[in-house]
Amino acid sequence: GETTMASVSAMSASCAAVCSATMIKSRVASSKSAASRPTGGRCAVAARASSNRGDLRSSSPADEAEAVRGRRAVLVDSAALLAAAAAFPAIADDETAPAPETAPAPPAPPAPPPKRAVAMSAPVSQPVMAYQFSYPSETSNGDAIKWATSRVRETYSSAEPMSPDARQRIVYELISFKGPLTGTVTVGPAPPKLAKVDPKDWKPRQVAEGVLADRATGRIATGQKVSLAEVESAKKESIDGTDYVYYEYISQGSPNLQEREATTFRHSLGVTAIRGDYLYTCTFSSPESFWDINADGFESAVRSFRLTPPNKKKYREPGNEGLLPPLPF
Repeated sequence: GETTMASVSAMSASCAAVCSATMIKSRVASSKSAASRPTGGRCAVAARASSNRGDLRSSSPADEAEAVRGRRAVLVDSAALLAAAAAFPAIADDETAPAPETAPAPPAPPAPPPKRAVAMSAPVSQPVMAYQFSYPSETSNGDAIKWATSRVRETYSSAEPMSPDARQRIVYELISFKGPLTGTVTVGPAPPKLAKVDPKDWKPRQVAEGVLADRATGRIATGQKVSLAEVESAKKESIDGTDYVYYEYISQGSPNLQEREATTFRHSLGVTAIRGDYLYTCTFSSPESFWDINADGFESAVRSFRLTPPNKKKYREPGNEGLLPPLPF
């Protein structure tokens, strides 16, 4: 409503201004016509102007007031003309200007194809040590992995040690000769660098470095073990009340049929779970050149590792197995 009234007022003022402008143009045209007449005509015009000046001097106050009102009307008309010139383009722009065209949005990039799920084996379950896990049966390219079970031990005391101090011991081992690829489950007490710290205060990287150092054979002059592996990342998760530390590391390897260089490296994923005073660790490893096609399967394997609820008839606590063998039922 206010916009319409403003538009009507502006149009009225514009009409008055146009009329005033027309009158001004006609007067200018009359002046130009008079200027183009012969000298005699100019004299006559001058005489009439003189006569008019005499008439003005002899005019009454009412006539002078009328003249003042006329000049004011001309000024008002001129102001209205200026206002109309400023208002009409804005109104026209508002009513007739097309809306600016917006540039079309660029097409969204295509979504990456979903990762191919790697086929996994049936779960491997060991009730005496109360753990289970699965392992990949193929690479991310779909090539089959031929695993061989090279070692299975029912109890901690019957397992072969990984180092001379016999702390960490291998209770399950898989190997694929194409690579070679390895998968192991080891059990051992807390490393010396963690034994004096409350398990609640263990940091993920400290656990990973402690486990890797405890299975290493390298030592410094003081006799302390040193790890030849470099931890890339480590994080802890609590699943069903049990803490699991997941980590990725790179270690120095040995020359093989695929990598004949003097210095080679192996890429590994591991997970360590805590039960009582012992750590259970599941690790899958491959040469660096085979890592890309095996990383997804190894990730699924370490994620599948779980400490299962102990069976009272079959479970044997590490380091306290007793003299009697586990019951077969």
